[in-house]
Amino acid sequence: MTDDSHSANARDIGAKTVRPNGRFRAGSVEAMRALGGEIQRHRSHIATIFSGEFKSASRGTWLGQFWNVILPLVPISVYLLLVQLRVFPSYDGLDPAVYIGFNVTLWYLMVGLIQRPMTVVKHRIAETMKTALPLSVAIASSFAQLLFDTLVRTILVIVLILFLARWPLVHPLWLVFAVVSATIFCFSIGLILSIFNAVFADVERVTNILLQYGIFVSGVIFPISSMGPLAWLETYNPLAVFLSAIRSSFFFAQVPSALVLCIWSAAGLVLSAIAVRFFYVMERRIRSLV
Repeated sequence: MTDDSHSANARDIGAKTVRPNGRFRAGSVEAMRALGGEIQRHRSHIATIFSGEFKSASRGTWLGQFWNVILPLVPISVYLLLVQLRVFPSYDGLDPAVYIGFNVTLWYLMVGLIQRPMTVVKHRIAETMKTALPLSVAIASSFAQLLFDTLVRTILVIVLILFLARWPLVHPLWLVFAVVSATIFCFSIGLILSIFNAVFADVERVTNILLQYGIFVSGVIFPISSMGPLAWLETYNPLAVFLSAIRSSFFFAQVPSALVLCIWSAAGLVLSAIAVRFFYVMERRIRSLV
């Protein structure tokens, strides 16, 4: 082989070694397509991972799969107990059990969309390095458990509505718009924080602390409007805006602050474009930290 051939091969090898950095040139649309393609190609892995985690949660216990139904209901049951003790009055014309049960179900869904990407990336990054399984697949599989937990809580809320409240006046368009907007916004935050948390472990701890206090300033337990000097959070806290919009469009077929909802929804779309590209570009770099 000639020297020219060796030089050409060397250039080819060199080009391949730096190719991973080519992700930096990808746009948001390309990143979204790439991550979506990963999830599509590995959908069987997602089902397998979820099934394994679902079974492992009850392995070695007497009650078995019963725990997968009971555990998601524990957070709501605590607040329902306080309702029975007459700690909370009625809000917005709703029975306190319905009001709090509905809000807590939505809150844990939104919080899960933020927290799970951080947890998955932190604990699975070593595993994905060994198996070459994309981090996007690990995150997607973790949402299967979140959706199951949300379904269990939703069934309980429906039972509460049937016994304690009149049938809701649902506005389907506003309801779908608010739910999708909240999902996009929270998931985008989770993706961005998952990358930072892979480098700085304090990110997850600080986020969890903020979310624990956030339940009290997001209208989950009682309306923000009743909090006096903190009432301004009703507009500037996006989680409170989404929660209020979903609740109002479900029970009263209206959205009290449609303009504010649209503004935060638009912000969520911009944030999602940034988050998807940021995650796509940085995935291989954080995997190299292992």
